[in-house]
Order: sequence, then structure tokens, then C-alpha cells
Amino acid sequence: MLNIFLRFNTSLIFISALFYLNPTPCLAKSNPESLDDMVVTANRRESTLRTAPAMVTVISGEELTQASEITVDDYLKRISSVSHSRTHIAECGPGRDITLRGIQDQKRTLVLVDGIPFNDGQGGSVNWSIIPKEMVDRIEIVRGPMSALYGSGAMGGVINIITKKPDIVDGTTISGSYGSLNTFTTSIFNAGMINNDSGYLLGGKLYQTDGYVQAIEKESYYVENERKDISLIGKYQTAINDGSILSFGINYADEDYSRGILLTDQINRTLLLTASYESWLKDGVDFSVSGYINSLDREVILSARPTYDNHDHTEKDKAIKYGQLFQLNNEIGENHLLSVGFDSSITKMDKENVYVADRDANAEGTQILLSLFIQDEISFIQGKHKLIFTPGFRVDYSKSSDGKSVDTNPGMGRAAVDIEYEDRSWSAFNPKLSLVDNIGNSTTIRASVGKSFAAPTLFSLYTVFSRGPSLLYGNPELDPEEAWSAEVGIDHYFSKNVLLRAAAYHTKSKNFIGYRSLSAFESQADNITGVKVSGIDFELHWKISSNWKLHSAYTNNRSTVAEDDTDSDIVGNYLPFVPKQKANIGVNVKVFDGILIDLNARYEGDRYDDYDNDESAVKDEYVSLDLALSGKINSNVVWTLTFEN
Repeated sequence: MLNIFLRFNTSLIFISALFYLNPTPCLAKSNPESLDDMVVTANRRESTLRTAPAMVTVISGEELTQASEITVDDYLKRISSVSHSRTHIAECGPGRDITLRGIQDQKRTLVLVDGIPFNDGQGGSVNWSIIPKEMVDRIEIVRGPMSALYGSGAMGGVINIITKKPDIVDGTTISGSYGSLNTFTTSIFNAGMINNDSGYLLGGKLYQTDGYVQAIEKESYYVENERKDISLIGKYQTAINDGSILSFGINYADEDYSRGILLTDQINRTLLLTASYESWLKDGVDFSVSGYINSLDREVILSARPTYDNHDHTEKDKAIKYGQLFQLNNEIGENHLLSVGFDSSITKMDKENVYVADRDANAEGTQILLSLFIQDEISFIQGKHKLIFTPGFRVDYSKSSDGKSVDTNPGMGRAAVDIEYEDRSWSAFNPKLSLVDNIGNSTTIRASVGKSFAAPTLFSLYTVFSRGPSLLYGNPELDPEEAWSAEVGIDHYFSKNVLLRAAAYHTKSKNFIGYRSLSAFESQADNITGVKVSGIDFELHWKISSNWKLHSAYTNNRSTVAEDDTDSDIVGNYLPFVPKQKANIGVNVKVFDGILIDLNARYEGDRYDDYDNDESAVKDEYVSLDLALSGKINSNVVWTLTFEN
């Protein structure tokens, strides 16, 4: 993909050409998603959109490739009920949270890569650079509480990024780009079948830019946000026999970037290793077992205030998570499909601050999660109605241990910290009940109610975290978050080419974890007594003709503090980084000589960046317009011209 970038203020224009050395490329998926499309995330096994017990959106790899957005998380902004937040450093910044259903913070939306949990074990963050969008087969977004199947961290929903299989890519693709701000990318991916039973996929991508100064009022210590990302992916699959598949995977990302301030730099290294075995037995029985290692290694080099012209300290974060997943599915007669599973993980965190001055600070801890889940799908037909009744529950046990925090000199007259914390454990019972009514071939109505939870992260429990004069204290007395949610929705085809999807949802949460101000420069993690989230979602997919396709989405959401025993002043305030409204409208057009046009407009309403909702914290509404043009030079070369933001 040969890309030429031109940046005007915050806009980005680039031309690309993608070279397929072996296969013939497919440029677009022209049909709107079908209610009969197969998905795997909503039930942790194959089902259709029609029978899924939650609202699911599927994004194809073709749609990602055709769009103007460069990264996966950028594209997800188009989807209804998706909220995003970044640090002040925008696309060059480390903080890229994608959350669902108005429940802010990445730790509350579970992200999977090929069904394997990917949120890091320290604070629940996600390194979105690890999956180049060129290697995505599809993305499944399941809205609403999914703790009954996936456990802690799935309060808002689940995003499953499913990578391509070797027999789909089957060849080599090479891409490169260069543009303004000394920005360039290059990638190579190769995949194919070794024999009839085994295949592989290997590749990598490099993104580099000198960046630009983000500050509106520039100080002498502000610098360009230079950045370099390296992403590597590998996959091997082999059929053991006619009914069994063994898979191995590796995903790695190395992000190295300036944070926009002199002598300040950050390096994030993320590694995901996976091994999975799937087997289909006779008489409707199948099972899968997976093991994974998720490793985070972060280093942040910070300069000293107020001049930022000398090194102050270096933060070193290490977190490694070992996990296992097991699931057995059994068709019992014609009307029951029983799923039983067991998940477990153990995470170890080691955080250290290395100061130039005479000061030592570190935090460490261990967290264990054990879970058992059971779900039964009961289906029966009553006239024109096919009813699917899905009860299920999950029992989770969490234990945090070996907690320790040390800071020998917090500064500003604050007392030194040297604490070893007592071990704590929690358990949670998370039931869920859903009903799906398929009325003929055109309408699906669904309703569900369920409970979800999120265990306190190791970061929020044990970390004493400092930046300049500001100090952030963990809280070992935190309780797990709990929430009850209800949803009703409808999918309806007005004709075979017009699909409308709508849903209304309500969530009431208690013990929501946030940070309270103790003083001008001190904050501590604490439980907020109650949070309330209500909203509506709409999606419209309209295939106007063989060459025209329209899609649109709208979300109206209210995420507020319902009650708080500690600070009554924040009751009624909005949660940070969640817009009250967002909308999206786009059109895909095929014009002469097979040129495809993807035009998309996105609106995001006002939002706050703290719980106090001060007017100074309001982030104004905005509209963003993106355009992508693509076509074929020949059977093996695809070009793209995009205008972003």
C-alpha cells in the first residue's frame, strides 16, 4: 500500500497502493450485514445475528481496508454506543480507550483477540497498535453486560478482533507510504497453506512520524510528538484430524513516542502468546481449550518541572498475565444447547519509579481470577415465532495478594509510604436471562436482563503514582463494582435491502471505582456509591442499488452519578469522556471503472473530562468528515486516496 500523506492542521490526506503478489483482491462487501451472518462472541460459540441474545455489530475486513481510518480503534468511533477518549497528545498519545454503552474506562470493556482476553492485567488498558487493520478478518462488537460469559471487565460489552486465517490471505501483500511530517509506513504479510491440513500467517508493520506540536499556546519545552510503532503477527494452524484444529499465535507491538515535552519519552511493549485446541465430537458435542500469556512492559522517561530541561525520573511497569479458557458445548435433543466453561488467570504487577534525586518508589501485587459459567439455549417454534430463551450464570472468585507500596519521599511535606497490604478476596454471582423472538424472516425482537461485575485492578488497589507535584494513591479497601442492566431491541428488514436496528438500555451500578480529590495535588481511588446509565441506539443499513449503500447510526446516552455517600456535590454529574449524543452517517458508492467511494460524517456531542463537571472541563461538540476513494490498477494492485478529519 503506497501512501502519500499531506496534513493540513488536523486533516490527513494520503494516497495508497496495495500490492498483492499472489491473490486477486476483493475491494468491497456490498451487502448490508445479514441477520443470518455467523458470529461467535455473543454466545462464546457460533450463532447467527438473528439468534444472538445481545445487539451485535460485525465489521468486515473489507470495510476496514476500504475506510479512511488508519487504525482499528479509529474506525470503531463510527459505531453506535462506542465512546472513545485519548490523552491531550491525540493520535500520538498513549491513552486510547474504546468503551461501550456509556460505561467509561477501558477496564470495563473487554477486548478479545481471536477470543483471547487482551486487556492488560495491571489496569485493564489495551494496546490497539498490536493488530494492524490489514490483518483483521472481522470485528464483532457485543453491547451490554457480558460478565455472565466473560467475567470481570465485560460490564459495557465485548469487542472481539478476529484475525485472518492462512487460507483467506493465501499470498503476500506489501505496502509502503511516505508523507508530510516525515511520516511513513511499511508492511509485509505472507500467508498460505503448507499442505492440506496446515497453514501459517506471518507479517509486520512499521509506522513512523516526526509528529507536530499539539499545544495551542506553545512553551519553549513543547516538542513534536514523534512516534514509531512496530507490530508483528504470527499464526499457525493445523488439523489434527477431521474434527480437531490446533492453533498457535503471537502478537507483538512496540510503541516508542515522545509525549510532546522535552526529554520525555514513552515505550510500550506488549506481547500476546496463545495456544488453542478445538474439537468437534459426534452427536452435537464440541469443546475448546486455550492458554495464553499477556505481557506488558512499559517505560516512561519524564523531565522535571518547570523547565523540563533535565531528567526527573523513569517509570517502569511490568505486568504479566497467565490465563486459561475451557468451554464445552452439548446439543441436547433438538431444543437445548448447553454450554459449560471454566476460566482462570493470574496476574503479577511490578511497578517501579527510578528517580534522579534520593527517592525510591515501587508497587507490586498479584491477582487471581477463577470462574465457572453455565448457559442453556432453549428454542421452540410457536406459529410464525421462533423463540430462543437463554438463561445462564457465572460464578467468579477473585483474590488480590502480595500488595506492597513504597515511596520514600513523596515531596511537598507528604509522609513517606511503606505499606504491605493484607490479602483480600471477593466472589460474584452473575446471572443473565435473555429472550429472542424471530418473527418470520424479517423481524427479530430481543430482551435481556443481567448482572455484571469488575474486580478492582492491581493499579487501583496498590499503586502510589506521582507526576510532578500530583500524587495518586491506590486504595486496598476498594470493593468490586457491580451492575444490573436491562435491554430491549429490534432488528427489522423493511425490504431485503433495508435493515433498521434499535435498542434501549438501562444500567444501574454500585461501587463504581473513580478517583477523588484529597487536596489540590492529591487524589485517591474510591468507590462511588451509585452510577446510572440510560440510552438508545439506532442503526440503519440501506442498499439503495447495486452501486450505492447507506449506513447511519445514532446514540443518545446519559451516564451520571446517581448517589454518593462521600461527595453529594457530584450527584447528577456526568461520567467523564462519555458524550451525551453521537451520530454517524456514511455512504459507499461504486462509480465508473470500479472506483469505490467511502464518505463518512461523524458527530460527537459535549462531554466532560472529570467527575466535578466544571465548565473548564467541558469538551465541545464537533463534526468530523472522512473520505476514501479506492480502485484497482490491475488484478494485483489496489490504490486508495483518503481525506481524514
